[in-house]
Amino acid sequence: MYFESFVEGPLLWITFLLLLVGIASRLTFFSLSIIRSSQDKDFKLGYQFATFGRLFLPFHRAAVRKPLYAILRYIFHICLIVVPIWLSGHVSLWLESRFEWEWTALPDSLADWMTLILLGIAVYFIVRRLASSYVRMNTSKNDYLLIIMAVLPFLSGYFLAHGTVDEVPFIGNYIGTIHIITGEAMFVFVAFLFCRTRLNESRCTGCASCEVSCPTGTLESNDQGKLRIFNYSHYQCICCGACVNTCPEDAAELRHEFGFKRFFQIFSKQRIRDVEMEPCLSCGALYVPEPLLDKIGKTFTHDYLRTCPNCRKKNHMEFYRKLSPWTKGTQESPKACPPSYLPMRNTQID
Repeated sequence: MYFESFVEGPLLWITFLLLLVGIASRLTFFSLSIIRSSQDKDFKLGYQFATFGRLFLPFHRAAVRKPLYAILRYIFHICLIVVPIWLSGHVSLWLESRFEWEWTALPDSLADWMTLILLGIAVYFIVRRLASSYVRMNTSKNDYLLIIMAVLPFLSGYFLAHGTVDEVPFIGNYIGTIHIITGEAMFVFVAFLFCRTRLNESRCTGCASCEVSCPTGTLESNDQGKLRIFNYSHYQCICCGACVNTCPEDAAELRHEFGFKRFFQIFSKQRIRDVEMEPCLSCGALYVPEPLLDKIGKTFTHDYLRTCPNCRKKNHMEFYRKLSPWTKGTQESPKACPPSYLPMRNTQID
């Protein structure tokens, strides 16, 4: 009895307070990051207001790539927020509390349907990760854990409201406590849950198109030595999906991630991808990511590609100089342009 009283009393208020402090802190850290990143903008105030507005409508650009999946995610998150706040049983608890707060509740039938829809979408998310080899390869154990943690309060709440497991030993007796504990665990997860960008190493070519399209400077690449390093600032990210929409290789993804340590990393950026740079055969300058060069090389010959833009200009200039009739000492003009000077399609590709 003491454990149940503790779970339903002090522990519930502690986790609820932790959720409120976590949300308030993250909004504060986000505001500081956006203000800091807007210093080099021409319209600072307009940029800040626009960024805050886009924060509350995430994934809108990523929806272009996967519209059905994006719609299901929207519905899932709407149910995830609306049902706990406007459920009649929860509203009654707030009215009976010391605050005596009350607001209009959802009809019980609508709350039941929204709960079942959420559970069905969660099953789809899990099956999708198991059935698709590509999604399964890029899914971690934490991804499954996050789905389960989101589902358990709704599943236990549905059982509690309808008496589904009342006859089941142990579970039937403690289903109310289980519902509260799983809800408290979800509070903790939400407080430290981030939606971040991932770059799939098997697909990413290091072209940096995601960096160019990022509206807040969340993604940043720097060439250091033989590496192009991609850094990511989670508090600047508005989850707009621009990186997902613009990536030509479908390598950028938005994924949820639980991170207690990352919560306190306000301005520091996380290193999420390293790509080796390829040197120019003529001058030795590092000029292109190696995966990008390999992919382009499947279509065009490598002789031309393996020189940097400056050396290509010099090669073109020298070649056309030899073609000129005014070039002194020229015995005969070259009949064809060498492959190392101009790009040629690889005829071996079907």
